[in-house]
Amino acid sequence: MKWTFFVVPCCLMILTEVAAKVRFPDSYEKGAHLERPMMVALEAAMNDFLPPGTALRKGDDLVARCLSLRETFHVLVWQPNDNNIFFVRFTPDLSRCAPGVIITDGGAEYAIDGEGRILARQ
Repeated sequence: MKWTFFVVPCCLMILTEVAAKVRFPDSYEKGAHLERPMMVALEAAMNDFLPPGTALRKGDDLVARCLSLRETFHVLVWQPNDNNIFFVRFTPDLSRCAPGVIITDGGAEYAIDGEGRILARQ
């Protein structure tokens, strides 16, 4: 209990210092612009591919742990035409958490409509 009075203020002070260093851009013109249907498609694919709250078991190896992290994957979303179908590809980049490990599979591809319905996956 005694430590709580010391640790909590220290954490708040550190977070405040970090927030003070953040500078928001003047413009988002060069940023990625994702409209609602694309965001819905991306969320549906991500939740199917790596559901939130998926827990690892203690016995899982390094590669399994790496592949369970959303930040391990490069994500591409493509809408080839205006037919409200989006293609989402997840490609693993193990250099982020398992350097030197090479796998030939581990990603996925989805075809999803703008309402979040998964039409196909491979």
